[in-house]
Amino acid sequence: MDCWICGKPADSGEHMLKASDLRATFGNVSQNRQLYLHSDLARNIRKRTIKDDGFKSKARLCGHCNSTLTQPYDRAWEQLSAALRSRAPLRVGQLLKLNKVFKSPSARMLDVHLYFVKHFGCRIAEFGLSIDIVGFSKALLGRTAHPEVFLAIGPSLHPKIGKKIAGWSEIEARVLPDGRCAYAQYFYHLPTLTVLIMYALPGQRRKGLAQAWHPDKQSRLLRIAKLS
Repeated sequence: MDCWICGKPADSGEHMLKASDLRATFGNVSQNRQLYLHSDLARNIRKRTIKDDGFKSKARLCGHCNSTLTQPYDRAWEQLSAALRSRAPLRVGQLLKLNKVFKSPSARMLDVHLYFVKHFGCRIAEFGLSIDIVGFSKALLGRTAHPEVFLAIGPSLHPKIGKKIAGWSEIEARVLPDGRCAYAQYFYHLPTLTVLIMYALPGQRRKGLAQAWHPDKQSRLLRIAKLS
């Protein structure tokens, strides 16, 4: 199998829930402190390490793309995720001053965007969605924004007192008669926040897009969105 980003032989898997988010949510995972993974296929699958393939996409990457190339993107989301979690509970309409999180907000928020471009690209590659993956690859390789990928960050959609739940949702998509995907979205869930990741062709009018963030906005403020 080849890396969907660069085309070289692939030997690495991308975490679909970032390892740092797993650690921050559940602490050290081990034989004596296991996690339980649920999916549409099975429930209560025991996991003894966050390195388990169950947390990774089946779409493969080469080691270079999954580390050296995309490490700045991973680190940017790790930093923003920690900042958002430290401000829990998040409130709809709340403004996060990005210069309090990053020294270079525009550049680092572009990297956050590219983290989710990689995340979405892995899902496209794994499930064969009718979305042109070349644009995702080019954005990652060139460190440039994908014009059709948007994010919205809001409070957790599934707050449960006493329970820590994290994961990612299935993809909802609208396909045009010609077979192209016009719009697709899914959620990235953490106990105190949710990220809505959206792909939209020009001209789409969707509820989520009204609150979406994109690097083109060049704003030093991030508004917490209402996702429900």
